[in-house]
Amino acid sequence: MAAYYYTVASLPMLILDQDPPVSLEYFLENCRYTMSEDDYATLISAEIIPKQQSTNSTISMWQNWERSLRNELSAVRSQKTGIDYEKYLREGDSSTGVFDAVRDASGAANPKIGEDILDAARWRYLDELESTHNFDLTKLIVYYLKLQIAERRNLMNFKNGEEKYKGIYQDITEKIHQAYDGEL
Repeated sequence: MAAYYYTVASLPMLILDQDPPVSLEYFLENCRYTMSEDDYATLISAEIIPKQQSTNSTISMWQNWERSLRNELSAVRSQKTGIDYEKYLREGDSSTGVFDAVRDASGAANPKIGEDILDAARWRYLDELESTHNFDLTKLIVYYLKLQIAERRNLMNFKNGEEKYKGIYQDITEKIHQAYDGEL
């Protein structure tokens, strides 16, 4: 396996509760010039939301863990809503630490705190994945996944939330007006 001493050494530290020190674009551009084509292709296939199953063991372990988390979330949410969650389950094994994170998140005082709990669990799992890797592809994959989480968290702010709310509210209002031909 190739070693990427310069690439890894040049990366700033990521901390869950802080704004990411680099953008995804900057990180990928830096990696594109320092990695082999095959390793770079593997790196960019790593996504925080599991899609197509990867042949890379690190990405595959992440996908299985995240899928397990999402399956557990479906089960817990179905208990509150009464919706049958079976059709939403995705194939995958149950992973360690998932049940506790989902339980804690579902009991949180508000959705933001719940999301923070889930992201902290994701971060801890990624820490475990990289624990024995220092300057290799796994280290860069984990960094990339953490950077995606950090950027997603960075987008969850009052301004973006307010804009999203206004857009949803406007869509609902328009649908109501259309349903009643503009007469209320």
